[in-house]
Amino acid sequence: MRIPLILVALLATAGSAAAFDGSIKLRTMAVSTDQLAAANGGKVPDAAATLKLMPEALLKDAKPDVKESTVYVSGKKVRMDAPLEGNRAGYAIIDLDKGLTWFVVPAEKRYIEWSEADATAMADKMKQLRKMMDERMAKMPPDQRTQMEAMMKNMGPPDGEAKAAPITTKSLDRSQTINGMKATAYEAVDGDATVIGWVTQDRPGLDKTLREVSERMEQMTPASMRKETVRKVLQDKGLPVLVQTLQGGRYRIEEVLAVEEKPVPAELFVVPADFARTTGRDALKGMPQ
Repeated sequence: MRIPLILVALLATAGSAAAFDGSIKLRTMAVSTDQLAAANGGKVPDAAATLKLMPEALLKDAKPDVKESTVYVSGKKVRMDAPLEGNRAGYAIIDLDKGLTWFVVPAEKRYIEWSEADATAMADKMKQLRKMMDERMAKMPPDQRTQMEAMMKNMGPPDGEAKAAPITTKSLDRSQTINGMKATAYEAVDGDATVIGWVTQDRPGLDKTLREVSERMEQMTPASMRKETVRKVLQDKGLPVLVQTLQGGRYRIEEVLAVEEKPVPAELFVVPADFARTTGRDALKGMPQ
């Protein structure tokens, strides 16, 4: 399940705000530069012109791929509804008090439970995989070795090695109201990606809860796979309500469409009793040796 950047980046600096109960509706739209050219008289707009395109313009002229999802929050519990591959329904439940995450596939009546123990097992598995790849690379022809090195780069640096340089942002001195929330723009560059994040200070209770979710997700990720990202930088600025990303011939906009504060039914945060349970460690056992 791919968690949208803006969802993972819904973080901010509030510390003592009241807990948030309610729902957040999200939308992601993406287009290729070819689609943008078709909507621009056959000419691909440059980076500056592309990043000026807001959701209304994309929906009107570029025929983007659009996906919507909903996040429900109640106290220390969060549920993220998002489509799986093939547009199958799926969702994740995070219980901060129990330190557990459940990834649920309703069509198959099953779920995967993820804990800190599973994260540790994943880290061990990554170390084994890296060692195996190092041994095999020494015997590979140059072209295969290049491919393997690219794969290992995506795995992140080995534990203890230097991490990439921190990502910095700059204020664009621009503000506007986005879906009812006053937001300020910041720009960041991450490799070949240029990102503009619009953040607000209007939702301190939601900030606090979702910051805790992000911290938990960080704990559940093997140390070697953790890295500085734009979403982490934006968390120091406020609650991202719209994030524009231009990278590799693709332009993506992720936004918070609406925030509604009201009690959420408790059953939304409970996995059906008749669903089959698998742990993250069980899934790792099934990986090829």
